[in-house]
Amino acid sequence: MRLRSVNLPPRRGIALLEVMIALGILTFAVASISSAIVGGQQQSLEARGKIVGSVAAESLLSQITQVPWETIDSWHGYVEEVGSITDATGMPLEGDWSAIGRKVSVIEDEVQVSQLEVFIIGRTVTVSSFTKDGRTLSTIERFVPEPQS
Repeated sequence: MRLRSVNLPPRRGIALLEVMIALGILTFAVASISSAIVGGQQQSLEARGKIVGSVAAESLLSQITQVPWETIDSWHGYVEEVGSITDATGMPLEGDWSAIGRKVSVIEDEVQVSQLEVFIIGRTVTVSSFTKDGRTLSTIERFVPEPQS
């Protein structure tokens, strides 16, 4: 008796091991993409906060430099707590503004113009914006010279 060779039909379908490998690769790809998107959103929110903080600090600094020079010292130690920033009419600002506060420092200062050998007396005004957890978003500093009479 002679054995006949049996032709096996070609294999069809996917083996379980191949499915597991493909699933692992797909999971890794989705996790990587999701991580990149979340990281980008966090950076975008951080940049937005810094921009709003800079605008808030610059706005208060502009307001301070408009007062008479003799009264600038009265701003030293001024603090607006987080959520208490108001517009010109006294209404609280909402949105991103409600998440920041501002503080002011004023120090007497002297600037030397070395080429002219001249000293200019004035005050350096520093305005910082900060978050609820105390993190500084922006610090802006400006020298305000004493007016000459």
